[in-house]
Amino acid sequence: MAGTGHEALDRLLPGRGLRRGRLFEWINARGPGTGAATLALLAARELMQDAENRVVGTLVVIDRDGGFYAAAVEELGLPPQELLLVHPKSEAEWLWAVEQALRSPAVDVTLTWADRIEDRAFRRWQLAAEAGGGVGMLVRSAGALEGASWASVSLLVRSGGCDDTREREEGFARRMGRRWGVSVLRNRAGGAEDDGSEWLLEWDDETGGLHLLSRLGCTASVGVQVTG
Repeated sequence: MAGTGHEALDRLLPGRGLRRGRLFEWINARGPGTGAATLALLAARELMQDAENRVVGTLVVIDRDGGFYAAAVEELGLPPQELLLVHPKSEAEWLWAVEQALRSPAVDVTLTWADRIEDRAFRRWQLAAEAGGGVGMLVRSAGALEGASWASVSLLVRSGGCDDTREREEGFARRMGRRWGVSVLRNRAGGAEDDGSEWLLEWDDETGGLHLLSRLGCTASVGVQVTG
């Protein structure tokens, strides 16, 4: 078990951290741009650090749609020289590339966007992660929750939390930093203490710190049945 390096995020994760050899789902509650990929990268950074807190591990990003902004990893404290960016040309190539990255003991974190995954392929990814000993980060849409999942933990991410009306009224967009509401939807890892309600996280662009602000007065809901 390894912490993410962010106490605010560790408090939300079952077991207070990320267990190697597992898959984690980061669900964008309101479509692309919600912030799930950003939080996945922040959580991944600690897994790539050595005893002196130097980022020396390998991050493989498999981007079949070409929308990944490679410079973003450096902004989040991940050196670009530790990044391997893969652009598969077909779905079959994408499925194969993810499985190979997860199975490799040289890869610490594999990140990809995966809205729909055929169950057999999903199971192969889960077994590959166990064999490789790294962590798979799957960024998905809320619609993916309609199917079964082989991920150990599913986290729902909302930009601004469950009700961002107050944030708009306060002109939050003019402030430095970003806020997300995060809640645990699925947990097979054990040790979860959360009751399903959302917690408000804030990222400070100036200091690079992630802060847990408060428990929001709402529970996780995306309008679909969570199965698997």
